Amino acid sequence: MFKVNLRQWRHLASVSAKVLVGVELGATSIKIIKIAISLNKIELLDVWSANTSGSTDEEIAKMIRSKFSELNLRTARVTNIIPTGLVITKNIEIPSTNPSEIKDIIALQAGRHTPYSREEIIVDYVDIGVYKNNYSKILLVIVARNVVKRQVEILEKAGLKFDDSLLAAEGIAYASTKLLKVETQNAPAAIVHIDEGSTDFIIVFKGKPLFIRNIPLGAVHLSEDSQTYETKFIEEVRRSLEAYQNEDIERLPLTLALCGASSEIKGVESALGQTLHFNIKAAAYLTHVAVSGHAMQQVTSFGRVSFFDVLSPLVCQDKTRVNLIPEEIRLRKAFQERGRDLIKTGIFVLTMAVLIFSVFLTNIYAKSAILKKLDKKFQTIHDDARELEASFTKINLIKDYLSRRGYALEVLGELYAIITDDMLLNDIRFDDQGRFSVRGTAEAMSSVFSFVEKLGKSKYFRDVKTRYTTKRKEKLKDVTDFEIQSALVKTD
Repeated sequence: MFKVNLRQWRHLASVSAKVLVGVELGATSIKIIKIAISLNKIELLDVWSANTSGSTDEEIAKMIRSKFSELNLRTARVTNIIPTGLVITKNIEIPSTNPSEIKDIIALQAGRHTPYSREEIIVDYVDIGVYKNNYSKILLVIVARNVVKRQVEILEKAGLKFDDSLLAAEGIAYASTKLLKVETQNAPAAIVHIDEGSTDFIIVFKGKPLFIRNIPLGAVHLSEDSQTYETKFIEEVRRSLEAYQNEDIERLPLTLALCGASSEIKGVESALGQTLHFNIKAAAYLTHVAVSGHAMQQVTSFGRVSFFDVLSPLVCQDKTRVNLIPEEIRLRKAFQERGRDLIKTGIFVLTMAVLIFSVFLTNIYAKSAILKKLDKKFQTIHDDARELEASFTKINLIKDYLSRRGYALEVLGELYAIITDDMLLNDIRFDDQGRFSVRGTAEAMSSVFSFVEKLGKSKYFRDVKTRYTTKRKEKLKDVTDFEIQSALVKTD
């Protein structure tokens, strides 16, 4: 028999919890959220938001750095969350079901769906599904490169390193079942996420976002003039449903779930139900998440701000498909990972080398003692061998000298035998490397050619070539100056 201490298990689970931090840089605001995820628990530890209207990038980076220092998040894993309002989404059809072909086609056609050039955008997509056997329905996600680049620069100025740039709307779609308890497996559902300054309208089916639209009305507008903006809000939701229906992506949703800024959901819920005649469901996104006391105070203090768009991508990070990280940063991270792998490999190789060295060290030491004895024994033989080698070197030098003695006279004799009476040699040169050159003057060009031909046939010369021939007048006669080069051949 043995006893299981549940408190110890809970303690171990909490120790192994992974701390994740999400940062969302919007057009006029910033959000930071800290969560801990363990095997069977999601806990919200802290949230924070600030208005960044009129702030410079340096000031925003300073705000982030200050908050991270306050939260003691130097070693936490940071994820960049891109709000829906900063991206462009398009529903398109691709005549292929091959993922590689789909990716290539999107890379070629993405620029046609935006006012930007292909180099100015970052593109990713969600594969919604296959229809007509060989067509794929795609939700195209496009963001301006300078938007993500600015976010990256701000995070780097704040001293942060991040892994991914995830789309908030995709995270909401995947988290709708887990955190909002909205059924999306059998029929599409509409998720209306109300934030402080805008609202995300997302159609979700089987956990995937089918359609995304950002509505520029949020909790601020609904609280200031509820009658005016409530009518506009309902009209925008209706237009979003019509736009989804016109795309002919899937069936109309059976459920519309309201989530986000809890202070404004209740009033909108009844108005939407009366106007759209839908099954309206108000869902609190923190119901199925453990929330620390401090985090709950923070969420309450930021009443009009919803942190669901930052929380959901962190919770469903392993499921999200869209990653809008710039290619250069992706490559840089790949190189860094490869560098770390190389360092690990180097350490492993070095460790193995040390082990092998240790194994053979004893044998080497024993053999070195034997070598010392052999050195003493054969020292006399070695000295005799050195004397013999010196004598052999002297003999070779004398032999070489004798073999070359008279060689210059032989070469000159050969030249004398070849030269004709109408030629005058002015300069004859050759060296130890076997290079030979001769300069002179001939009365006729034919004499030079004949001379070259005879040199080429001689056993003393090879690679004979004429470097130059120049005609000139000398005492009313035409003469030809020339220079001939060749290599000398050593004869036995």
